[in-house]
Amino acid sequence: MRFFRGISVPAENAAEVTAEIREKGLHETQGRWRMHQIYPGRIDELVTKHDLSLDDTRHDSKPRYPAVCACSDEAGAAYYAWRHNRTAEDDTPIMIEFDAQEGEVAIDSRDFLATVFQLGDPKLARYPLEQAFGPKILRYAEMAWSSDNQDSRIALCDLAIHDPEVVRGHHANKLVIAGRHGTIFRSAFTVKLPVGGAAIRKVWTPESQSEMPSADIVLSDVLASNRA
Repeated sequence: MRFFRGISVPAENAAEVTAEIREKGLHETQGRWRMHQIYPGRIDELVTKHDLSLDDTRHDSKPRYPAVCACSDEAGAAYYAWRHNRTAEDDTPIMIEFDAQEGEVAIDSRDFLATVFQLGDPKLARYPLEQAFGPKILRYAEMAWSSDNQDSRIALCDLAIHDPEVVRGHHANKLVIAGRHGTIFRSAFTVKLPVGGAAIRKVWTPESQSEMPSADIVLSDVLASNRA
């Protein structure tokens, strides 16, 4: 699967960072952000558990792996490089194009999907979810919305983000999503580290900022508080 990652670094470090990624790939000691994937276990068994909770998906005994955030489209990664991650100190955007195996990928649910599972209005959210994540996502979302237990709702989201069919559906998404904290993206993933140098296809500093189009799906529009 093809991914794009957008980062920002100080101008004086840009050449060194670019060269290192080209040669060695992406690894845990790079940058300041620390992400992890938590593997819940056998999804097909857990999804039918009547008392599913966060203890089933996030228990300390579950395997945890360092990971980085990435998008399936270049424009989404450019947004993070130019805007979301850019600061006065980290003023130079860098783009990374790389490949990863499906089993190393999970959806990053923090800025959209988890909130929809917790607070989404089924009538408002069903169609946008299906369009942005594929039809399989509704199996998990419908179960979450039918539960009164918030832990169970989040746990179902934990399962959905690792479902290969849902991952593929989101990877193919073309719609622009407006999520929490002003984030704008078509897709959001975490990719297990390390990503070896052989998987890196291209590393470059973009010459101009790519503008994301207007959002097709807005988080606030699909939440229960918006029902008349």
